[in-house]
Amino acid sequence: MLIEKLEQGINFTNHEKEVAQYILENLDKVPGMSSTELAKYSFTSKATVVRLSQKLGLSGYQELRLKLVEEMNQKNRLSQMLKSEPIHDKSTYTEIIHTLPILYDKAITNTRISLNKNSMNKIKHMLLRTECIDIYGAGISYILAQSAAFKFATLGIESSAYESINGHYLAARKNKKTVTFLISFTGANRTMIRAAKYLKKATNNYIVGIVGPHNEVIQKWCHEIVEIPNRDSLVSLDVITSFLAATYVMDIFFSLLLSEHYNEHAKSSLEMLLHSNLLLDKTGTDKEREDESF
Repeated sequence: MLIEKLEQGINFTNHEKEVAQYILENLDKVPGMSSTELAKYSFTSKATVVRLSQKLGLSGYQELRLKLVEEMNQKNRLSQMLKSEPIHDKSTYTEIIHTLPILYDKAITNTRISLNKNSMNKIKHMLLRTECIDIYGAGISYILAQSAAFKFATLGIESSAYESINGHYLAARKNKKTVTFLISFTGANRTMIRAAKYLKKATNNYIVGIVGPHNEVIQKWCHEIVEIPNRDSLVSLDVITSFLAATYVMDIFFSLLLSEHYNEHAKSSLEMLLHSNLLLDKTGTDKEREDESF
């Protein structure tokens, strides 16, 4: 970064340091100055200005001006983005506990508004006919995939979460009706793109992408795309909003299946309650539990 190099002043002569100092103190004015004017106002010479530009790895003062404008524009853009962040370095505990529910609500609302009803219904119909549900994710989206797989499994559907492709497993299950979800908060995760391409070419899986807005590539390898909002946050709040949005989408599909299989699920839930003591370790008397401990 040019401004960082000017601040460090490595191997600058005293005169070059004077030019650098003037530039740093007048970042908004220098791009409009000629090398002669900069030399005059920094009490140096035009030759010093040119030498400093070259020492910074630039062809001359004209390129220094262009680079300075570019960095200033970027710095201003970043400053504006930081101003819009709901959590910052001055946020208090009270502010945060009020801000997060608003952030959650906004993520869910934006996702709900963007949902395509026809697309969601197509996916629902495929889920009703499926024998297996596979869910792929990478990093934190893999954790979400595991959670979703657990939920679907409670409905009696064979469900699994994966971080990468297992070719032997997929080949062995090629004839099973399978719906595959691919989760990418950006939409451009390379691992998920490669997985989608393999699944589309090598299997008969019905592929659904739960992806962020940068999904131009992955959508070519999916039968359906459900786009989730991504804030492009500078301070990792996109992880919160994207995780919530993707969880919301997966919970919609879980709830749709629960509704369709409600009676069967109610029966299995009642059966589970009959053995709840085993699950909660409440079997036997205190004496029996004491005997088991030895």
